[in-house]
Amino acid sequence: MRTDATATVGDVVNKKRMTYTEFLDNQKMTKFLWFLVFGVIIAEILDGMDFQITAFALPGIIKEFKLNPAQAGVVSSIGNIGLMVGATVFSLLADRFGRKPMFTWVIFTFAVGSLLSAIAPSYNALLWARFICGLGLGAEMPIGTTVLAEFAPRKHRHTFVIMVPLVWAIGFIVASVLSIAVVPTHGWRAIYWVGTAPVVFIVAVRFFLPESVRWLISKGRVEEAAAITKNIARRAGMADIELVPPVLSKDEVKLSFGRQISMLSAVRVPALVIAFAYFGYFLQNWGIAAWLPTMFMRQGFDLMKSFTYTLISMLAIPISQLLSGVVLQEKMNRKWALFIAGMGGTVFCVLFGISLQRHWSVQAIVTLKLLQTLVQQGTIAICMTLCAELFPTPVRSLGSGFVQALGRFGAVLGPFILGLLLKIGVPISNVLYALSVPVVLASIVAVVGLKFDPRQRALEDISVSGKKATIAAGH
Repeated sequence: MRTDATATVGDVVNKKRMTYTEFLDNQKMTKFLWFLVFGVIIAEILDGMDFQITAFALPGIIKEFKLNPAQAGVVSSIGNIGLMVGATVFSLLADRFGRKPMFTWVIFTFAVGSLLSAIAPSYNALLWARFICGLGLGAEMPIGTTVLAEFAPRKHRHTFVIMVPLVWAIGFIVASVLSIAVVPTHGWRAIYWVGTAPVVFIVAVRFFLPESVRWLISKGRVEEAAAITKNIARRAGMADIELVPPVLSKDEVKLSFGRQISMLSAVRVPALVIAFAYFGYFLQNWGIAAWLPTMFMRQGFDLMKSFTYTLISMLAIPISQLLSGVVLQEKMNRKWALFIAGMGGTVFCVLFGISLQRHWSVQAIVTLKLLQTLVQQGTIAICMTLCAELFPTPVRSLGSGFVQALGRFGAVLGPFILGLLLKIGVPISNVLYALSVPVVLASIVAVVGLKFDPRQRALEDISVSGKKATIAAGH
């Protein structure tokens, strides 16, 4: 996409002229932006809550359906298969039909999946329910990230994007608290009934979330983009600015699927590197997260203590997202931020395994898991920011969803591998050591494979040819 000469808010005082995308890049924080952030925050908290509740329901599910560890691992893995499919399919549809309608559908899908989980009469029915729920959960994050990235002012974009994994992690804490309050007295099905709550959020999305201006422009729907942009400017008290459409080429307005694939191919190397970072992170962390309450029970703790210790370890997740997403990746090139988060977390994961193997005190066990979470969970914030800024607007949702879908293979394999190895008698500690290997490899690959860092650039400055990706202001 080409725009007029780049402008800043200061320039507007003199020129009184700005394209729609330049206005979005340089706008100040307004009530509209705060409302947008708040809305996506609520959606992501509900998403994270719904994703994590299976870990707390799993002990009850194992007992009711008389499952062995391998079968129990499938309950978490099948949901992650849904996440993988949903991240690809719904993200593709979001680039085709718009961010707003697909955001509505994914919220509806994971709410329905949670309802079906609550009433599942059998193990197989529960698997189908978790798959359906996963379809929505997997797509909600890349689409939500895309919406924030495309509306955010340039200088705040990384902060907006980081909010997604940050509040998604808060959803884990909400799931822990609700599970402690609900599951011991009302059973595992009750927590899935709580997971149907997101359906009411659809009303807010339907009536208050505008379609992405950048997406509308990429589809040639300039008049609709103009109406939304002018409304945002008017509500911000900047109605005196002359807003003009960016200049588009025919290729930018009507992209064939083949052209979209070509645009993705142009950034395939960094995309695959980020996908591998996701893979290692998901394999280790979601494998552990799906089994963590059960791990504590295997150490001899009762259900309430197991849930409590899991909650304590999860308290570090939002702090980790802030440290890595806001602090670490602002102080250094993001590939080194990924390396530090991955390798540091792996050290504490190995120590956590040793603590289980040697039956250290509960204080030491929980502290090491807390530290592993604190250091490593920020990986997802860094990967998500890179994805939001790596892909051009016509394929941003698809590209982000595709990268996350590839990474989700780790989330599919992690719970299943852990359950399978437990079934054949492999100690939990040895499983943790094995799950650390992909994280180490992904951390090394990130340092070698990431060649440029697209921070603080206008999204339109990412220029993609059929062969390579560049950044207009350098790289």
